[in-house]
Formats: sequence, C-alpha cells, structure tokens
Amino acid sequence: MNGSNPADDRRFALYAVRKNSPTALIQINLPWERLMEDVVLPYDGCEMFFIDGAAVKATDLDRLKILLQGEGFQTEFAQLNWHLRVGDTKRKELYAKEYYAFFEAILRDRCEDVTSQVIKAYKTAIKPSIKDFLPRKDDLLQAAVQIFIEGMKLLPRQ
Repeated sequence: MNGSNPADDRRFALYAVRKNSPTALIQINLPWERLMEDVVLPYDGCEMFFIDGAAVKATDLDRLKILLQGEGFQTEFAQLNWHLRVGDTKRKELYAKEYYAFFEAILRDRCEDVTSQVIKAYKTAIKPSIKDFLPRKDDLLQAAVQIFIEGMKLLPRQ
C-alpha cells in the first residue's frame, strides 16, 4: 500500500487454537495487506496458510481471533522478552515457564478483538470482486480498510 492510508501504521495479531491442541498459535505485527492476503483470503477459501510458522487450514482451527494491536503493546511485549534474558535464573525460568500466560495477558490488555470488523470489510469490499483481486489488489485492499476504519469508529471505546 502507498503509505497515505491511516491503517498503514496499524498492526494486527492472530490468536488461533487448533483442534486437538491446547497450545495457541500467536502471530503479531501483521500489517493490513498481509493480514488480508496471507490469512483472510486463504482462510475464506479453505486453503492452507501459516500462523506462527504452522501450516493450517480453516477446518483445522477451533477459533481464530484477529486482534488490533493497541497502544503499549510493543512496549509490554518487549518487556516480556527482556525478562527472559535479564535477571536471576529463577526469574528467567518463571518467565519462560509462564511465557504464554504472560503473552496472552498482554494480548487481552493491549489488543482489541476486531475479527468481525475485518471479516465484514473483507466480505464487503474484496470477496465480491475476488476474481479481479490481483489486477485491482490495491483498490480492493484500500476499500476494505476504509470499511474497517468506519466500523471501528462505531465501536464504543473503553
């Protein structure tokens, strides 16, 4: 995308749970275009895509959350990883053992679940023109992000 779009700075995280697996798959820092092309399109088409390096299909998942990374997310995530490297051994072991619990707490505190808004934007702006997606990719992604932004304005803020 061209950089003039207000959503260009937004980053998204994925939180997915596979059937028959208690460990969540988490991926962070996805820009809008990659979210659409690498996740939403293949998910909707029941094609394989990757989350956190794991190949999955929509049918493999019990759930998939699309999260908008909010203010303070990067700082808290960096602090979590810093605690894994600095300090006494006992403290580092605690952070390593409970890493996913700490990480999920950051996701809950510093991200907003926007799954329905993203899917609505995709279904409204991209899916009806999917056969024209490659030649019109930038226009369709721009239209979808505008629908997403408008939908986000309607949500109550905490």
